Amino acid sequence: MGAHLIVDGYNLACSGVLPLSDDPASEAGRQELCALLAGYARKKGFSLTVVFDGRGAGRPERSRTAFKGGTAHFSSAFESADDVIREMARSAPTGTVVVTSDRGLAGTLPSRAVTVVSCAEFAGRLLDFQIETIKGASDEDEAARRRGKKGVGHKAKKKDRKRESVLRRL
Repeated sequence: MGAHLIVDGYNLACSGVLPLSDDPASEAGRQELCALLAGYARKKGFSLTVVFDGRGAGRPERSRTAFKGGTAHFSSAFESADDVIREMARSAPTGTVVVTSDRGLAGTLPSRAVTVVSCAEFAGRLLDFQIETIKGASDEDEAARRRGKKGVGHKAKKKDRKRESVLRRL
């Protein structure tokens, strides 16, 4: 598999940008979110990890559950999902994508190896992917064919170009 996709589960599910039928905090809501993300990750070639907050669940240690297409991690009662994501990002290979809208977490991730995508932006890409799957064609491909050369002096910064190349794979 290619790059790694790490998703802040409750952050994405509770953001209100995804049309989930069940309560995001319930077991059924988590399963629905994981199934939705697994289909996306499988088609795009990402290995998937969804991290959920285990605070308040009474679990003294971290736990991990495999599901078809990825892995769900639950933080312990003494840490947050952000702590788990930070730890995973430290040893992450280049090209790893973290989906979270938590600015505190996004600011502490290593910028060389990890690209941070907000929940709203990722949800838009996820919904576009679902429509593309149903429709069979991509509007983005058609728009890319129509774009011409922009000219000298309109080149984006290297950091922005790198981020865009990672996001194109999303």
